[in-house]
Amino acid sequence: MSERRIIGVELRDLTQSETNALLHRDVSACLAFIDGAGFPRQVPCWFLWDGDAFYVTSMADKFHVKRLQADARASICVELEERTETGRTNRQVKGVGRVEIFADDAGQWSERIRSKYLGDLVVRRPTSVASRVVLRLKPDRLVAHGGGIKVG
Repeated sequence: MSERRIIGVELRDLTQSETNALLHRDVSACLAFIDGAGFPRQVPCWFLWDGDAFYVTSMADKFHVKRLQADARASICVELEERTETGRTNRQVKGVGRVEIFADDAGQWSERIRSKYLGDLVVRRPTSVASRVVLRLKPDRLVAHGGGIKVG
């Protein structure tokens, strides 16, 4: 495990267990992509991590989906910041790779992600799920680190 200090705060790599725990929390992620002029953009999203890739669903006509169809390069960041008795902790998991886009015809991916965040809460389903797509990002690399985290 790698540790370092910046401005008196301990920064360290997260353990595999800490990484998995964060990726299964019901916190939002930020999906970053490149716009048509070459500038970075990001969109907050709910996601599902299956141990190999991140899954996000969206409407097929959204700006970020169109941009990812044109340029599949993307990154995702899942972050959790919490107040403690001595300050704040911060944990992040970041992935970089290319997004694969496919239809969510039956709405199965949308339902799996909705269940992660809402549990058994019944939500009125849209009348049409045909225009929903799945954005799958299998990261080339995954980085997980945090600051202000006490061990033990």
